[in-house]
Amino acid sequence: MAAALALCAVLGLIFVAIVVVSFARANRQPDSLTPAKRSTKGWRSWIGYIGIALLLALWSLAAALFFLGVVWILRQNPGPDATFEVGDEQKKKARRIYTWLFLSSILTVPFFLIMVIASYSGNTTTNQLVLAALVPVLFHLPLLLGLTSKSAFVYRHTQQGVLLVALRAGLASIAVSMGADPGEGAWLFLLGNGSLWLFGSLWGWIEIKRGSCWWMKQKRDVARRGRAEPLPPEAGLSPENYMERGKWYLQHQQKDAAKAYALEAFRHGNFEIRRQAIQLLGDMNEVGFF
Repeated sequence: MAAALALCAVLGLIFVAIVVVSFARANRQPDSLTPAKRSTKGWRSWIGYIGIALLLALWSLAAALFFLGVVWILRQNPGPDATFEVGDEQKKKARRIYTWLFLSSILTVPFFLIMVIASYSGNTTTNQLVLAALVPVLFHLPLLLGLTSKSAFVYRHTQQGVLLVALRAGLASIAVSMGADPGEGAWLFLLGNGSLWLFGSLWGWIEIKRGSCWWMKQKRDVARRGRAEPLPPEAGLSPENYMERGKWYLQHQQKDAAKAYALEAFRHGNFEIRRQAIQLLGDMNEVGFF
């Protein structure tokens, strides 16, 4: 009975995540100039994740479903109306994510112990124990509201928080399935989850204070610090990618970032790329500056 309830809870978690993000996207217009990095991979980019999920399914079906749900959330992107400024208001909202991750253990740890003890018996399967370990993730559902934010900074920190939750849940799942007695993995739960709980929250708070976000860097987003100039264009891109980024940022009303990428495209591109860069700069009335 406990295993059935746990399975329903995990499936419900994935369903709620899909509904929240889908609802947020429904209110946004489609973006025709999204960079190729975000739009051309399609279903092929899921092949590796599906392969990992199939391997996880040999251990636990719940773990496989949870993994795919987390990957789906992490692969989402802010809508075309998102802002990339990082000011005090954005920092305040993003800081709440890590504050909750820090305080939530007051609820999740006792609930985790109750679920594992209630699910354990001589005939308990690994999948049932993993399900019991994943149920406390439900307490982190409020974090998904951050995926409705129009601030890319808050949006990406929400995804980063989800990643930390997933790592904590994954370690808890491994800990309870390490032996015939779930208590055998207590050391991994205490050390692993304890470290992620403490250092993950501290890491998030430090990033918020600095106005940075590791996940934004992985997604190659260009943040703006308040009303200051945008961060410099990322080095090492091809001229074509610089041009695509420039068009994308102009489409999103971020002229400073668009100009910076157009200039990089001109500096490194061939004749055709330079012609496109001049045209883009002309659209922004920046040819005189160029």
